[in-house]
Amino acid sequence: MRESNVKDKILDVASRLFYDQGYNLTGINQIIEEADIARASLYNHFDSKTDLLLAYLEQTHHRWFEEMDEFLRQIPGPREKLLAMFDYRIHRQQKVKYKGCHFSKISAEASQHEIKVFALVRVHKERLKNYISHLVHQVEHKGTLDDELLIDTIFLLQEGGIATGSVYRNSQALKNAKRIVETLL
Repeated sequence: MRESNVKDKILDVASRLFYDQGYNLTGINQIIEEADIARASLYNHFDSKTDLLLAYLEQTHHRWFEEMDEFLRQIPGPREKLLAMFDYRIHRQQKVKYKGCHFSKISAEASQHEIKVFALVRVHKERLKNYISHLVHQVEHKGTLDDELLIDTIFLLQEGGIATGSVYRNSQALKNAKRIVETLL
């Protein structure tokens, strides 16, 4: 098996396990066994479990935004894109069976000393907030909130909708959040 295939296989297995059962409950031995590789193969590609976690977060970050960009590509204007972001989040949550946000889950599990892990989580959340900000600054809205409060509101409604959806295993909170934002726009 080619080296890149082995690395991809390790990362795919680790990603599934980190998301489905949690980072702390996923052991290196389980990853090795499910990837059907030798221990040396894992450590050839990743120096530690933390390095594997960082690769997972980076890959998930890039895929998440690629999928969102593709989802929103055909949406015409900034107002419509802001609302369609909720549809994207609903679509993602249905796809992952309401298991929550990859980044929030890792943030809840990681040790406070995992500075690089928290930095990657922040990068993801800040990029999302910047995306929202870019769109809000293009929209003429009702002015109930100033732009900065509207950006925070949209961001927090999305994040809260994801968290609530993982508790209740449905999209209702995100649907309600979208309706709230519609009234603000």
